[in-house]
Amino acid sequence: MTVATVTLCLGVLLVAGAGIFVLLILGDLRALWILIRLRPSPIGTRGRVALEGTTEYGAAGRQIAPVTGEDCTWYRVILLRAPSRAFSTGDGPDHDVILEAESPSWPALTDHSRRIPVDPRLVSPSRALYDPIMSGSPAYTVTELEHSRAKPVPLPAIVPTDVIDGLRKSERLHLTEIRVPHGRPVFAMGRVTTRGLLPNRTGLTVFTTDSRSTTITTRREDVRIGGTAVVWLTAIGLLLAVPSAFYLLTLPG
Repeated sequence: MTVATVTLCLGVLLVAGAGIFVLLILGDLRALWILIRLRPSPIGTRGRVALEGTTEYGAAGRQIAPVTGEDCTWYRVILLRAPSRAFSTGDGPDHDVILEAESPSWPALTDHSRRIPVDPRLVSPSRALYDPIMSGSPAYTVTELEHSRAKPVPLPAIVPTDVIDGLRKSERLHLTEIRVPHGRPVFAMGRVTTRGLLPNRTGLTVFTTDSRSTTITTRREDVRIGGTAVVWLTAIGLLLAVPSAFYLLTLPG
């Protein structure tokens, strides 16, 4: 009886898991429908758009990334110190944000006839290296440095010397530079206003070096894999649950 009960529960869980995959597939189908329906427009078109172009310098012109010294259209630098001094009880984050700096203007996207500013939320996540609104191969490049008293590494001038000198033996500095190179081909989907290209309030937002056709193919593959998972989870779940339920129902008393 115990084995039958456990098998029944496992089967129900697998069927429920199939339901979760169905919801994910519906999201991918909606995104695929938008990708196919919304064809690329000339840069400068207002509203919800798909665009094809290359990364370009923004209003502040050519940028030099502070950590690598590389030419770029936009950068963000984040300096973290761990463990946190402010939240030693474990109720807060495990690090302190010491420094956060970025380019003085937004990057831009151009199709060689017009140029449009791009909200950095499309270009790169704010602190994490992954962002749920982003889809496809990123247009940015990441450089990371980690410094401690036990394993010192040369740090660029953007890192304050008093922060380096005041570092404790148990602490480490983690420096991240996210930069967008110039002239990188991009396929983007978002919302164009007087400010520039912004993330969609609802629906799909894309800023990727993948082509439109590659992005569509990836979504189709996600749907196919999800559909296969639904079939297998449902079949195995029913195979486990139905005989177990029948056995439990036929037990005397």
